[in-house]
Amino acid sequence: MTTPNSHDRPDHLFRTQVKPRVAWIFCVFILTNVLVLFSPLARAAIVVYPASTFLLCLFVIKRSRAAFVGFVCWLWLLTPFIRRMVEWRSGTTASNAILLAPYVAIGVAALALVSKSAMVTVSRRTMPLLFVLGAVCYGIVVGILHYRFSGLPQAVIAWELPPIYALFLYVERDEQESIYKSFELAMITGLFVIGAYGIYQFFQLPEWDAQWMIQSDLQSIGLPEPFQVRVFSTMNSPQVFAAFCAAGLLIALRSHSRIRYLAVPVGFIALVLSLSRTAWIGLAVGVVYLFCKITNRQRVRIVAVAGCSLVISLAALQVPEVNTIVMARFNSLADPQHDDSYQTRAHDYDLLVQSMIEDPFGQGLSADANTTDQSSKAGAVSRQDSSITASLFSLGILGAAIFALGLMLVGFGIFTEPGTATSIGARATLLSIAVEAPFNNVVSGPVGFLLWCCVGLCIAECELMSSHPLDQSPEAARHRIVTPEAMAS
Repeated sequence: MTTPNSHDRPDHLFRTQVKPRVAWIFCVFILTNVLVLFSPLARAAIVVYPASTFLLCLFVIKRSRAAFVGFVCWLWLLTPFIRRMVEWRSGTTASNAILLAPYVAIGVAALALVSKSAMVTVSRRTMPLLFVLGAVCYGIVVGILHYRFSGLPQAVIAWELPPIYALFLYVERDEQESIYKSFELAMITGLFVIGAYGIYQFFQLPEWDAQWMIQSDLQSIGLPEPFQVRVFSTMNSPQVFAAFCAAGLLIALRSHSRIRYLAVPVGFIALVLSLSRTAWIGLAVGVVYLFCKITNRQRVRIVAVAGCSLVISLAALQVPEVNTIVMARFNSLADPQHDDSYQTRAHDYDLLVQSMIEDPFGQGLSADANTTDQSSKAGAVSRQDSSITASLFSLGILGAAIFALGLMLVGFGIFTEPGTATSIGARATLLSIAVEAPFNNVVSGPVGFLLWCCVGLCIAECELMSSHPLDQSPEAARHRIVTPEAMAS
């Protein structure tokens, strides 16, 4: 695919092939970790996996930014599954260090930013990201003042590193085309992998997944039995899995990759089986956005793909166990007053108001490390079920306001400027995630990575569009997104 300004940049910037040496090092990484996992020393993977991830990222980032970005996506998709396999193989539950692997990779990206000058990193488009990082620093200070040190490191990396990754993508904007292609391929191929595994998980729950469900004691994930589980696939929760599924579907619908014909139906069925209503709604909003930004021919193609997915889904609903659990979830959308999840969130918001009156400065960033805060005067409140509660409890009114301002400014900049068809899937994903914000925590952690990754890709494209003259050829015009304001003018 050619962007409007691609003729102004060297052709070598668009080479997406992985160099043979890089491909070999990926093979060595996979083989090493598989051998460790299935050896009597499976517990050693707790150290080997994050350490080998760090070394691999140091090697790859110097040779192929695109391959590095694709690898980071795969880390987020598969690392929780690897942790469960390690726990199952080794009989240990002290394997949370494995979950650091994606953050280690982003840390390598942060190291790459150190060598860049402030003139390259700081600009009008990145100022909102600096607001976000400033708000997170405020939360760190408040947490220290509240003597909340136990959860501070994990909270810092969950909140701070994803926006830094967006800065990395912006700085590497000269390779934006190849980087986006790598991101797109990873998301679509990953959609097929996690979707297929999710379907298998629902019908034949693997032993390692059942063991993890029992040990984690999550009430909202269903029962550790086939047909009774809310699909979470390779992730740690149905909500996170559904967010990645919705993002993969939106990106796949705009892709020209042939694997999308397999990925879309499989991913859609798995998304339905996750029973995540907010992701369903977010996907619908993203699809509506796509329809507003594409040509009639592209709309016909999307309708055809969606129709095939719907037919397959209806066939799946003929299975009695599937029909019962899915239709009950759909019916709850029309009757939220009798839904336990809705009641819990409504109760949390009531307690949030009380807590903000008592402590408007927040509990500090480390407070977000735990799912609930039993010591709070407002009572036990879930921090992972809403971006609003997570922000206000951790950052306080002032910090949350600065954080929200940064998000709104970056969103305004992305959606008010013309772009190309290259990133329309990322823009649709941003809208999908925004819809989920009041009901799920989308500003930190795995979904936070997805949010800030799309932000970085979009602002990088916007910067390229403004710094290079637009190609007025018919071929370029077909790939350009035209905003309503531009059409009016």
